[in-house]
Amino acid sequence: MDEAYRPQALELLKDKVSFVGGHSGAGKSAFVNLVDPNLNLRTGDISEYHNKGRHTTTYAEMHPLAIGGFIIDSPGTKEFGLANFEVKELSHYFPEMRVRLNDCRFNDCQHINEPGCAVKAALETGEIHPSRYDTYLRMREELLNEKMY
Repeated sequence: MDEAYRPQALELLKDKVSFVGGHSGAGKSAFVNLVDPNLNLRTGDISEYHNKGRHTTTYAEMHPLAIGGFIIDSPGTKEFGLANFEVKELSHYFPEMRVRLNDCRFNDCQHINEPGCAVKAALETGEIHPSRYDTYLRMREELLNEKMY
């Protein structure tokens, strides 16, 4: 943490219970040590191979802060992936798409550029948020790439 931001961070954490979560090796324990150096939590070196921290925290633990309040340091999460998903069924997992599937012209519509697509029509009218559709496209691409290997 840049020292210029430390007072603001401390003010946000003071007299509260805060949780630090994120990917494994992201620097959660190192961040907690910057917030309160007296805690002296165990941290790992940066891996030269992966260029990120090494997993060191094995269970969530709440620590009292010298400024008042508590901070919970947690073990990191591993990456999430799509398992046992079929590309053609992905839209079924998006509630705002699922309710429109029967309104698409084609029953195998993938909601990309097919004519008469109810999902694309709802996207254009703002009934489906663009970020949700973008998530659908990214997940679809990931599934397609997975199938290639």
